[in-house]
Amino acid sequence: MSPYMSQVRLIFLLYSMIQKIGLKERIFFDRMLRIPWMDHEKLKNLRVGVIGLGNIGCPVAIMLYGLGLKELWLIDKDEVELSNIQRQFMYTEKDLRKPKAVAAKEFLEGRFKGLSTKVEAVVADVRFIDLDLDFVFCCVDNNKARKAVLEKCLENQIPLIDTGLEFYESQAGHVLLVDKQRFPEGACTNCYLDLSREVEYKGGCIAAGIPYSGAAVAAPAVAMFVHHIIKGIMVNFYFVDFNSMQSGFQFLKKRNSYKVCGDV
Repeated sequence: MSPYMSQVRLIFLLYSMIQKIGLKERIFFDRMLRIPWMDHEKLKNLRVGVIGLGNIGCPVAIMLYGLGLKELWLIDKDEVELSNIQRQFMYTEKDLRKPKAVAAKEFLEGRFKGLSTKVEAVVADVRFIDLDLDFVFCCVDNNKARKAVLEKCLENQIPLIDTGLEFYESQAGHVLLVDKQRFPEGACTNCYLDLSREVEYKGGCIAAGIPYSGAAVAAPAVAMFVHHIIKGIMVNFYFVDFNSMQSGFQFLKKRNSYKVCGDV
């Protein structure tokens, strides 16, 4: 192929991409779209929900917004409190007493005007809403809500990534991918945590107040999502412990004694 024809072909390809997503949006995603394995076509038509917009949910939502999804649903029943602002980076003092879902939507849409991703804010308890989504991130901080999300996702065959900060002093966190179509022998959230047991921390889960803790779990969670969608990864679990300075990915098998993921 002559240099002239190569240039014509390049211009045509660039024009086609600009026509599909718009010039401004194309520039917004420029660095990401240069990655050789980044198949944006597999991401841009997904409807993804983030349930729980706290220490983990905030960075998860920010990272997902930067992927150019079709829809991003932000679901939380709580309002912004002063103590949240120290580590939940989508909120400021002007958001006090505002529903977290609404404040998060305003933050994301205020970062960039012109992104085609539709952002929806849902101020509701997850136990009482229907989930009509392609993928869900569970970023809640209690087992009752976590169990409700798990059961809804299993019932509707929605792949789920459960995240959590499981520490009082140990500074540990997890990411668990539950996709029974791809990993029928993989663990569900109940296999890992036993959701019938509600954990109580004296004085609250104080280590969750460390500003880096949420992002330390959010980044591997979103990375696992992207690679699961695009590459079809063969692991479903990530764990990090900052006291021992250990972390890693692995495949976690379901526990036959826990029937939640087997009888729904």
